Amino acid sequence: MKLSIAWKMIVNESVLSLGISLIALFFAGFLATKVNQSLTAVFIVVGMILQNFFPLTIITEFIATLGIIFMLFMFGLEFSVGSLVHNQRKIFSSGMYDLLFNFPPGLLLGWILGYDLIHALLFAGVVYVTSSVIVAKSIIDLKRSANPETEYVLNVLIFEDMFIASFLACIVGVVNYGHIDARGIFFVILKTSAFFLFFIMLSRTTKKYIDKVVDIEHTELFVILILSIIVLSAGAASRIGLSEAIGAFLAGLLLSETKQRHRISDAIKPFQQFSTAIFFVAFGMSIDYKHFGSMIPIGIFIFIVSSFSKVFGGYFIGKKYELSKRACLRLGFSLIPRGEFSIILAGAIAINSAAPYHLKSLTGVYVLLSAVFGSILMKEADWFIKRFIEKRDKEVKETDNTPVLR
Repeated sequence: MKLSIAWKMIVNESVLSLGISLIALFFAGFLATKVNQSLTAVFIVVGMILQNFFPLTIITEFIATLGIIFMLFMFGLEFSVGSLVHNQRKIFSSGMYDLLFNFPPGLLLGWILGYDLIHALLFAGVVYVTSSVIVAKSIIDLKRSANPETEYVLNVLIFEDMFIASFLACIVGVVNYGHIDARGIFFVILKTSAFFLFFIMLSRTTKKYIDKVVDIEHTELFVILILSIIVLSAGAASRIGLSEAIGAFLAGLLLSETKQRHRISDAIKPFQQFSTAIFFVAFGMSIDYKHFGSMIPIGIFIFIVSSFSKVFGGYFIGKKYELSKRACLRLGFSLIPRGEFSIILAGAIAINSAAPYHLKSLTGVYVLLSAVFGSILMKEADWFIKRFIEKRDKEVKETDNTPVLR
């Protein structure tokens, strides 16, 4: 009886803290929209502030886990196996160039910071992956959907999401296996590939049957069915030692070509938006506040290095596809913001206590910097290009054409 009363008190306190978190999110988000700032960065800051008033509760942690699951499901739902196959060459080539330009610097920085192999790989993923949420929203807000570089920005984002989903599955699988060796890595890759292949084959061979199964008029039953598919897929992935997020991503891929795709998106989006906001708050609350300030200098350095590598990588991709210099540079600037996947990777594994820099705190600084300044750079890309790049090129050209006096 005493245990039941104590548990009820914990639940009541958790519900109250959740309510406070939500109202704080609303006011902070409202102010952020007025100054056109990234909600991702604002929600993390809200979490960092709230940790001074109450601890991270079990309910908040559970909703944050659902946030990852719903986030990855919505990513999967945006893809189409057919369109991926049709555009595979452009997606693969653009994505591989982006990977080669941006994954190795993160790995090198992780090694310099003293991380072991697993954490160095995680950090490379944190530095490498662009925020699909921030970039996609910015493209719409800035009305750049018809721009020549936007197709290649989206190709890079698709490749990154697919790569990071597989990468996360392998990393979590290797850790669950217990140690890193050739046999363990081969087993994890085999298991991950089989899991991906099963869902892709299911999507291609049972499309008609899936359409019939999810074609339910009753709204409540429809939502319950879709939620059951998402959660069961996530649970199945977890059961075989992969990340729950991978199961959710593949569930989205499975349902992406159904006739009910848009209805599914409309039904799940409110759950996704709510739980994703709590996910960012939970991440902010988990950051070691005491060490946050000491991470700022190294965070700024990493942001500068990774921003240059993204811009150079984007410029290279644009040149390969014969885009104009301005479009190439806009492509590079569009890839700077980091966000949701960087945070998922940072929270995937508890950081080794022997490491000199705390991965969550460093990722928090890095994501805040890249989400805020990356969004600004993306928005002001044309001004920056005109002011610093094109003006310099014009001056050089005029200097070259100046006649020499003899």
